[in-house]
Amino acid sequence: DRLSISESESVSGQVFGNLPTNGRKFKSLGLLQPGVAGAPPPPPPGQEPAVVVRNDFRSTIFWQPDVRTNADGTASVKLKYPDSLTTWSATARVVSTTNQFGIGNTSTRTKQPLIVRLQAPRFFVVGDQVTVSAVINNNTDQTMSVASALKAEGVSITGVLVDGKPVKGDASQTEVKAGTEARVDWLVSVTQAGEAKLKVEARGEKYADAMEKTYTVYEHGIEKFVSRSGKMRADSVSINLDIPKARRAETTELTVQVAPSMATTMLDALPYLIDYPYGCTEQTMSRFLPAAITAKTLRDLGLKPDGVMNKIFGGIEASSAAATHPKGKHDLKELDEITRQGLDRLYNFQHADGGWGWWKEGQSDHFMTAYVLWGMTLGSQGGIQIKPEAAARAAAFLDSELVEEETNYDAQAWMLHALAVYHAGQKSDVSKFQAKAFDNLWANRDKLNAYTRSLLALSAHNFGYADKAKTLIANLENGVKIDSKPDTSIVQRGGQSSDPSVIATAHWGEDGVYWRWSDGGVEATAFALRAFLAIDPKNKLVEPVTNWLIKNRRGAQWSNTRDTAIVVLTLNDYLKLSGEIAPLIGYELSVNGKTIATKQLTADEALAAPSKFDVPREAIRDGANDITIRRTNGTGPIYFSVAAKFFSLEEPVTPAGAEIFVRRQYFKLVNHPTLLKGYVAERIPLNDGETVKSGERVEVVLTIEAKNNYEYLLFEDLKPGGLEAVEIRSGESLYARELKTGALAGKNAVIMNFKSSADFTGRSQWVYQELRDRKVALFIDKLPEGVWQLSYEMRAESPGQFHALPVLGHAMYVPEIRTNGAEVRIRVVD
Repeated sequence: DRLSISESESVSGQVFGNLPTNGRKFKSLGLLQPGVAGAPPPPPPGQEPAVVVRNDFRSTIFWQPDVRTNADGTASVKLKYPDSLTTWSATARVVSTTNQFGIGNTSTRTKQPLIVRLQAPRFFVVGDQVTVSAVINNNTDQTMSVASALKAEGVSITGVLVDGKPVKGDASQTEVKAGTEARVDWLVSVTQAGEAKLKVEARGEKYADAMEKTYTVYEHGIEKFVSRSGKMRADSVSINLDIPKARRAETTELTVQVAPSMATTMLDALPYLIDYPYGCTEQTMSRFLPAAITAKTLRDLGLKPDGVMNKIFGGIEASSAAATHPKGKHDLKELDEITRQGLDRLYNFQHADGGWGWWKEGQSDHFMTAYVLWGMTLGSQGGIQIKPEAAARAAAFLDSELVEEETNYDAQAWMLHALAVYHAGQKSDVSKFQAKAFDNLWANRDKLNAYTRSLLALSAHNFGYADKAKTLIANLENGVKIDSKPDTSIVQRGGQSSDPSVIATAHWGEDGVYWRWSDGGVEATAFALRAFLAIDPKNKLVEPVTNWLIKNRRGAQWSNTRDTAIVVLTLNDYLKLSGEIAPLIGYELSVNGKTIATKQLTADEALAAPSKFDVPREAIRDGANDITIRRTNGTGPIYFSVAAKFFSLEEPVTPAGAEIFVRRQYFKLVNHPTLLKGYVAERIPLNDGETVKSGERVEVVLTIEAKNNYEYLLFEDLKPGGLEAVEIRSGESLYARELKTGALAGKNAVIMNFKSSADFTGRSQWVYQELRDRKVALFIDKLPEGVWQLSYEMRAESPGQFHALPVLGHAMYVPEIRTNGAEVRIRVVD
């Protein structure tokens, strides 16, 4: 029936309101007004008014889920209003034991005759100079003379601002007319990280008020990561890594990793394939074949069976073995059982016509049948006992079906490739259907993409058409996407030069929004590498293509079971031909002339995880550091990765990147009237040290360069304290758009100012944005290789000189892939 709300403690102010429901009013008790009990009365003449400091600014006062009324239908609750002088809404919902329901709503308002409000940014950064304001509201009907003061802890007060210049001493009396407000400004310098406490006071003859808030002061700097990686191409290599003097010395970490082979990454993928829980035709073949072929390859290279076993089962990285292979290590003999079970399942799935479908039931599928025939042939060549009649029936089925795909070049090339590998294994003649299919694909080779052109090149090689195989290889070279300087960026400009030891990347596929299965980058590149290894193993593209495949893993494997199996089989071929498992390799690592480690590797150890060395801090210099790796014996290749992590205190912070790069550009949005479109916003570059007026909108444009295909990227844009995001809710739709290569070569690329749709490819990726006090966090689940741009708006608010610390970006599950942009300093004026 009735609900009473009373204050257990009161602020100096007035509270008005009631809660109407069903024609009745909730009783309102103890509502305090000036001059009544609980509110401070005006002071006697000549005495200053008492000051109550307001510092409780909760947005929710009270929540009670189980208030019970008495026999009169009345219930009372007590609460204390926070110090915010504003309007409060109250809602009461009631339910009786007989399932009767009711609801009542009202609003109350807390106010004072004199109010002082503290205005400052949400946070501070060391080095900022900020205008902190006291906004004085006179809510009486008489003009009031008010003295104001600012007290600060954790920051330094330079002075009160008079005509825009700081003046030492207290602020003079401010005359505030009835029902109006006035503002008093102070200039504050931020000199140390930690917390800052600000309190403003306003004292009139009769009334006074004070407000206090605590702010976070962030250190001027970021955690920075710089790295270099590459291959030792002579008997020694020197890597220069710049570690700035302006840093926290105790945070500095320098590590060096050395490995004799790129191909050992395939071993971490095998547990994923072996333990995959589903068993369709494709996954059954992908499950056992790569592991069996890898085991044979390693044995053929002279490794001990125990060494083979430990590498295949459990992965090469001990720290991640539980994730990649949760069932732990297995005995090598289990591989025979896995192979037998897989083959029995495939024999059981084979249809009466000799083909396979995705599952046992359903029609025979050309693609799936060719995949199984290819796998069985490779298995037979690797020493696995295959029922010859099963493979022969599958070959006969594909041979008879080739003509059905004469206009579907992708499918015909895939089928012909499987038949060509089978033909080479059986040393049989090329059938008339196979010859006709080859002639059809050869005549239409201009319509083939990289994947199917690689398949046709392998078919030509297996059929003995050497000249045509070389022609197709040459065609592949013409269509490759190669990045000869992956350690440099077109986004982060400014005197970049590539290290001669860096390994280029090269790949095919993923040319845009694709619908053909053969356009996928991983499989297309893997089969292209297979073609090069079979036809032209000394080709200069072999190393960069292998490097691209390794950099485009998803954790320990690739995107799915099939492309993981195909890459593993391809890396087996690479391992055989590259000579990267040499009998003995020795090297010495030194940093700035100090020997850190010497190492001798046997062939068994060549398949272990990379050797990782932590460099002592006393060996690290300010500025240029020389990391030298010198071969002591052996002839095999040596791959290295050098990484330094530290908290940088540079002023300003310079950009850096490793495989991803980011650049931020600010633009003022200035409205201009037009005849037909109304007001149109023009982008005016806002560069380092330039000025924006309070109230003006600023567009933040982030340009991201991805050297490879990535998943689960996070970019944190650290904003300047004086600017606020225009959008007020996290999660609103935001899209990154891909820029054309031609646009990046034009004049607009100097400031990354692209507005025309003609500058973009049409591809876009959804971005989740989360708005925080200090930053805007941007999450991208998939970002293909290329240059992408996204933007959002901010508004200039608090005057001052602010440091906009850099954008920070990293792959969430691969911490060594990270970047930071450049710092920008911005001045906001009234």
